[in-house]
Amino acid sequence: MQEYVDQITIYLGEYSFVTENQFLFAVVLLVASFVIASIAMIFISLVIEIVAKRTKSELDDELLHKARTPLFRLIVLAGLLISTQLLDLGGAVLDMTTKILLTLIYFTVIFYALKAAAIFYTHGFEKITERTESTIDDEILPIARKTTSAVIWIFGIILILGVWGVDVTPFIAGLGIAGLAISFAIQDSLSNIFGGISILLDKVYKVGDRIALDSGEVGNVADVGLRSTRLRTFDNEIIIVPNSKIANSKIKNYVQPDRSLRVSVKFGVEYGTKPEKVKKVIEPVLAKMEGINKKRAPIVEFLEMGDSALSCVARFWVPDYTEAWGKKLEATDLIYNELNKTKIGIPFPTTTVYLKK
Repeated sequence: MQEYVDQITIYLGEYSFVTENQFLFAVVLLVASFVIASIAMIFISLVIEIVAKRTKSELDDELLHKARTPLFRLIVLAGLLISTQLLDLGGAVLDMTTKILLTLIYFTVIFYALKAAAIFYTHGFEKITERTESTIDDEILPIARKTTSAVIWIFGIILILGVWGVDVTPFIAGLGIAGLAISFAIQDSLSNIFGGISILLDKVYKVGDRIALDSGEVGNVADVGLRSTRLRTFDNEIIIVPNSKIANSKIKNYVQPDRSLRVSVKFGVEYGTKPEKVKKVIEPVLAKMEGINKKRAPIVEFLEMGDSALSCVARFWVPDYTEAWGKKLEATDLIYNELNKTKIGIPFPTTTVYLKK
């Protein structure tokens, strides 16, 4: 500190008497800190006006607005801290004064960090969650907000305790052990939470999508929660599936990449029937169906020679997956009637039974 005072003394020249009087120099520094703090307040106000005109978001405006008072206090406290170092207050008094001022500085930083975090959640994350239909982000947001506040307080208290000479090593170790114990206790819940976050970030599905699980369940996504996803089946039943299970399994999403879907109707004709005749008979009938994708013409394919029939499949596209089941029933009816009309035989399924003599 004395080195800096000597440099200032040289710089002041004929006004060096200011630094020679410790009390006068301390008062000058304190007054200078008030002046600098006031200038900083004016500067931030001008910056807020400029930023507000150029950006639509209120996030930066609020951050700068809330920073005015803490910045003023920090500059004044810093000036007061430097001023006290110049006065001959005695070891014990100086030490106590320094600790009090550093504590006030840390509290100022802590309170602004809490306000800044609240602004980020209010004007940042909450705006995003309002655009999503999922409730998982709405459930995560309050937890993340409280966790952020707790972390800020913990680190702030550790810094303040360090100022007062308290050994924080056991406290930090205790936090680590407690965190480890809690993580083991809520391991399943955490896996579901992180599974839900991965579903949200990867955009696996959203509310309203129709999905099929690898276990066979099919339904529309009714809700994506923090721990589980709810599916509404065609029978109006709700299936609750843990997010961790979904995150680690195969999911068929009927909405992705778009809502169109190919419909397949399998049928069989008797041996001796020419596959070309089946195609000429069935494809025009399917092409006349209403509500199918006319740009993708229906096709009939000869698959294999089965035990009692020639296996065929008719394929066509619907623009929306929600129409697939109804069109499949309609196509099945048309295929059956057209085969009968054109005298193309539909064999009965047969089973061969071997009897021991």
